[in-house]
Order: sequence, then structure tokens, then C-alpha cells
Amino acid sequence: MSKNANLNLANLKPQLKRVYKRFSRHLAFAVILLVLLTYVFMVWRISGLTAAEPSPEAESAAIAQTAIPKVDKKAVERILSLEESSAEIHSLFEEARNNPFQE
Repeated sequence: MSKNANLNLANLKPQLKRVYKRFSRHLAFAVILLVLLTYVFMVWRISGLTAAEPSPEAESAAIAQTAIPKVDKKAVERILSLEESSAEIHSLFEEARNNPFQE
């Protein structure tokens, strides 16, 4: 290892200028090519991810995590009894059943 490991900035500057002059006219093409390749890669990844299906284990885990709401029978009976006991509430329920989008 007889090479000198010290880098001299003064010696490196002319070499960098020479490389820059040589490749500066191709810089715009390289940037456009880089952007195009990035775009193609992103489209390829998106198309791959849209066609992906979940594994059976992930699907069963998701189904197990979803909680199915349960209606309390006592609460339903209480609401029905209140509806039957009051004519005003009965008319409100009947009106909501006939046209649910009217406010």
C-alpha cells in the first residue's frame, strides 16, 4: 500500500470540471430518464398491489376482529311499548317508516 491516501481538493477540482463538461449536455436527458423510470416503477407497483389478494389467515383474522352488533331484545320491547303507548310517538315512527329521507 504505497499509494497516498490523502485527497487533495486542488487536484480533484480540475477532474470534476472535466467530468462535468463531458456529461453536462446529457444531464437533462438523464433527469427525464430518471423521472420516467420512477413513474414506470410506481405504475408497476400500483398495478401489482391492486391485483393482490389477502391470505386466508389475514382474511379470517379480519373476520374475527369485526364485531357484529347485537340488539338487546329488552330495549326493542321497551321501544315498541313506548311507541304503542303514545300516539304522537307512533305517528313519528310511522312517518319515518314511510319516508325515511324527510326531515
